[in-house]
Amino acid sequence: MKSTGKFQQSLTEPAQKGKENKNVVKKNFVLDSMTLINRSYVYDFASEAYCRDHGRDRKDVVGNTVAHIWGETLFRKVIKRHLDQCFAGNVVRYENWLEFPGGEPRYYSVSYSPYFNTNGYVTHVVVASQDITDLKKAEDYIEKSALSFRTSLKNMHYGILIFDTEGRFTFVNDVVAQRSGYPLEWYIGKSLYEVVPQAEREGVKKHFEATARGEEVPPYEFPFQTAKGISWAHISTTAIKEDGRIVEVLGVLLDVTKRKQYEQALIDSEKKYRTLFEDSLDAIFITDKKGNLTDVNQSFLKLFGYSKDEIQGLRAIDTYLNRDDCKMYVKTIEEKGCIDYFEVKLKKKDGSVMACMLNGTPLRGSDGIQGYQGIAREVRDKK
Repeated sequence: MKSTGKFQQSLTEPAQKGKENKNVVKKNFVLDSMTLINRSYVYDFASEAYCRDHGRDRKDVVGNTVAHIWGETLFRKVIKRHLDQCFAGNVVRYENWLEFPGGEPRYYSVSYSPYFNTNGYVTHVVVASQDITDLKKAEDYIEKSALSFRTSLKNMHYGILIFDTEGRFTFVNDVVAQRSGYPLEWYIGKSLYEVVPQAEREGVKKHFEATARGEEVPPYEFPFQTAKGISWAHISTTAIKEDGRIVEVLGVLLDVTKRKQYEQALIDSEKKYRTLFEDSLDAIFITDKKGNLTDVNQSFLKLFGYSKDEIQGLRAIDTYLNRDDCKMYVKTIEEKGCIDYFEVKLKKKDGSVMACMLNGTPLRGSDGIQGYQGIAREVRDKK
C-alpha cells in the first residue's frame, strides 16, 4: 500500500487515560478498518476490513510489523511519526488518499488513539480508519460547482446539512432525516445547538463560528440527539460564499456511532479482563525481558507478602531460593515456547521459603521475546 497524496489534515490532542486491553473484542462493532499496534510496531489485532483492503489473511497481518505491511519507506517517513506521537499520549487524526494492491486510490479518515494500562503507560495504539472517498468527492464537487446545488445534495449518500451564519438549519437531506428519525421539516429553523447535548455545545459552537468566519476547520466529532437517543457524528464544514461574502455553512456528516460503540466495547473488555486478572485465585505475574516485574495481581501480593508499591523495581529472580532455577525457567520458555509444572522453591518478603509450581509463556514483539507471563501456585504438601 502507498500514500498517493499529501496528508491534508493532521492534529494531535492529549488523550484521556484508558487501559491496556489483552482480550480485544474482535467481532462486535468492527465495521471499518481497525488495528491494534504494540510498542514494537507489531500488529496484535487487525479487523477483517483491514485485511481485506490489504489483500491479506489476518494471520499474515497479526504478528507482523507495520513496516512489513506498509513498506519501510512510508513507515519511516510518515507512519512511525504518528505512532510515536500516539505512544506519547496524544490522539492523532488525518485524512489522505491511499492506494491498495490491485485497486484504485481511496480517501481515508484515520485516527490513532493511545491505549493505557493501569499504570498510565501507553502499551498500544488503536488505529481506526474509514473509507470516505464518496464524502471527499462530494466536498470537492461542492467546491468546484454550484450548479444544481441542492438537488445534488439531496441525493447524496452522506448526511448533508446547510446552516445560516447563526447556526440555524436551512436544509438537510434525506440521509439526515432517516438517520435521526426526525422529518425534514422538523429541522428547518432549529439551531444546531438544540440537537447537541449541553456539555458539548461550547465546543461545537467554537468550530461552527470559526467556519462561519471563513477559517479552515478540521473535521470534528460530537454527539447529537436523534429520535432514538444519542448518536455520534463526524462532520466537515465549509463556508458557502456569494459575491465574496459568507452566506451559509455547509456540513457533510458521517455517522460514527458504531465506531464509538466499538471503542466503548474495548474499554468494557479491558475492565472485564482486569476483573478476571485481579480476582483470580492464582498468583499471576508479568515481567519484562530483563526479569523486572511489571504487573502482578492481588493473589500474587498476598502469596508473597508484598504491597503493590513494593513490587516496583523487584526482579523475579529475587524471589527464587536458587537463582539458577530462574535461569532454567526462562531458558525452557525460550526454547520450548512455554513451561508447565515447573517445581521450584520461592521466597516470600519475610524470607520464608515455599514450594511452588510455575507455568509460563513468552510475550513476543517484532524483535523477539519482550517479556514473560506466568502463574505461581503454592504446593502446601511439599517439604
